[in-house]
Amino acid sequence: MYMYIRRRLSYYAILVGLMVFGISFLNKVRRYSRMNSSVNYHHRYGIEVETEPLNLPRKNMFSFSNSSGIVCITFMGRLGNLMMEYAFLYAMARSKGLYPILPEDSLLPKIFAIHHTTLSRIGFPEDACSELPIHEERWDVSYDENLFQVAQSKGANYRFNGYFQSWKYWIKHERDIRSVFQFNDEINRNAVSQFHEILKERDFTLDNDSVVVSVHVRREDYLSKEVVNYGKLSPGATFYFNAMSFFKNRFNNVLFIVGSTDTEWCRKTFHGEPNIYISTGNSAAVDMALLSLANHTIMSVGTYGWWIGWMSGGISIYYKHIFVPGSPFSKHFRHNSTDDFIYPGWIPMD
Repeated sequence: MYMYIRRRLSYYAILVGLMVFGISFLNKVRRYSRMNSSVNYHHRYGIEVETEPLNLPRKNMFSFSNSSGIVCITFMGRLGNLMMEYAFLYAMARSKGLYPILPEDSLLPKIFAIHHTTLSRIGFPEDACSELPIHEERWDVSYDENLFQVAQSKGANYRFNGYFQSWKYWIKHERDIRSVFQFNDEINRNAVSQFHEILKERDFTLDNDSVVVSVHVRREDYLSKEVVNYGKLSPGATFYFNAMSFFKNRFNNVLFIVGSTDTEWCRKTFHGEPNIYISTGNSAAVDMALLSLANHTIMSVGTYGWWIGWMSGGISIYYKHIFVPGSPFSKHFRHNSTDDFIYPGWIPMD
């Protein structure tokens, strides 16, 4: 009987050990699965919430046979702006059953899981968009509900013009947008590899009280006389240190990964600060992918940092002084409010 009891206890000990190992292993898989895009995680104020996997097909989001017409926009600006414009185009196409037209040389399908839907692919003449009447957006950085109220007739085609910098245009399709804005395999592998190398170099381990915070610093183009006179503002060093202090006070260990075209200013400004890594040598797409892997975000101004904060899904701190009141730029914000531009829940800071 004694030997029987010992054997039973040994079996139980082995079983418990396997269970503990299994739980530990699963926790590690869950921690890093967000980097591989199989599961999307939102880190809200230190709480990790798992959402359902995105199972939408890549590169196959639209079928012209199921569409009644086309919708066109004029793409303008750099990566962050192009993403805002495509998100609007996608939402408009979905809501009206239209085919979203991209330029033949569009940068977006080279970066993201976007079907390169062009006029030539559906047999339309190359001037099909340019001949359409234009529906103008009233504000560049606010939601214009009139655009979705444009009357539709059977087989109608549409053309819109604007920057469409409001999450309200596509919030009903946000799940789709998250699937569309998945980086292609090469960019994703590059970013994940760099992320792991940074953690290894700094001997930094992610856990509930050790987090990575991305910092996007936009300066150079915002310091020109033309931009300053237009009323656009860019934060100084105080904002970044205030935002960093917020995270240092909240978590025991914080690693900051900084992305900027003004790396020299970043080196001088953050010199002597512990646990700061400044990214260099990447394309805009790879840097965005790298910074989006962080748990949380500090953003300066503009749409590039906006998308990093949205992709990260954690705490996002933004510079609250986006425009000079009464300036030409301020007129692009409805009622002088940034509510249509700033994603709900983000934290303003001086």
